[in-house]
Amino acid sequence: MLLAAVILLFVATAASVWYFSYYTKTPDYSIRMIQSAVTKHDMARFQKYVDLDHLLNTSCDALMDGLIDSERPLSEEARVAVSGFSKMFKAPLVMSFKGIINHYVESGEWTNDASKSVDQGIPIDSDVVLSKSGLKQTVFQKIDYVGVDKDAGIATVGVRVFQQEADEEFVLEVQFVRTDAGIWRASEITNFHEFVVFVMKARREHLAEYVDATAAIVAQHDQVVRAADKKLADVLRSGSLGNNSTRQALKDIMLNEIMADWNQRKEDLSAVDVPPSAQSLHRLRLHICDLRIAYAKGYAAWMDDKQAVTIRDANEKLKEAKTLEHEDAVLVQQMRAKNN
Repeated sequence: MLLAAVILLFVATAASVWYFSYYTKTPDYSIRMIQSAVTKHDMARFQKYVDLDHLLNTSCDALMDGLIDSERPLSEEARVAVSGFSKMFKAPLVMSFKGIINHYVESGEWTNDASKSVDQGIPIDSDVVLSKSGLKQTVFQKIDYVGVDKDAGIATVGVRVFQQEADEEFVLEVQFVRTDAGIWRASEITNFHEFVVFVMKARREHLAEYVDATAAIVAQHDQVVRAADKKLADVLRSGSLGNNSTRQALKDIMLNEIMADWNQRKEDLSAVDVPPSAQSLHRLRLHICDLRIAYAKGYAAWMDDKQAVTIRDANEKLKEAKTLEHEDAVLVQQMRAKNN
């Protein structure tokens, strides 16, 4: 019994020495501490194992460069000019990201409010920044690997995440640096630029899918409306607005064919999966449908009441719809140009 107790004491002592002298000064331990800090909302622990200032400084550079590189190819002169201009946004961008990260550690949630960071008079919407970076739609999966260069005091940790917009996994490479005290701190995501480009590529592909899918819907319904417009013209040529049968025929075409088709168009568009980058265009199109429907109702009502105010209001809706349809066409042209 005495021998067994001595052996157990020796094992326990050795394990304690190993834990405090070795394991607590490894990248694996730092990873566990960061995960624990986020889970327990322990900001002090998080700051101990994450060099947030350096990580954000490099990540913001990577974000801006990634957004620039994801656009249509730029000449070197243009790229330098845009990069120089974007540097003025770096300080408020870093401040905004810092607020986002701190909020996430403290609450476990990405911020969804419209709070803005202001630096040198430049407002930065934190929620927009988070969405732009692709992080808001990114979920941690697991630690893939840990590679350590003891001589250099650097470790590379592969963090596998799932990016929901891309519907794919991506391995973020997080660099840890050993401090003089022997603690390993996360200091940089070395492939964050590649991650941003990866997200932007997925967004362009989803945008192209949306544009193609809705183009088919629009073309199909435009054909129906053109045929109905021709019927309206034929009725007007063969009849007179002063004739009740003519007015009833016009009303029937407007309600049962034109308005019905715009209602169906809105329903078909609403069924399409809309990527975040196409939300503005999508809302514009649904509003156009509403305006066209309102015009059809107003025109049909005019066939009954013959009031000038009724047709005047209807024509205002039509005028607004045509203006927005021009904006629609311009936006689609710009979106197609980005993907060429």
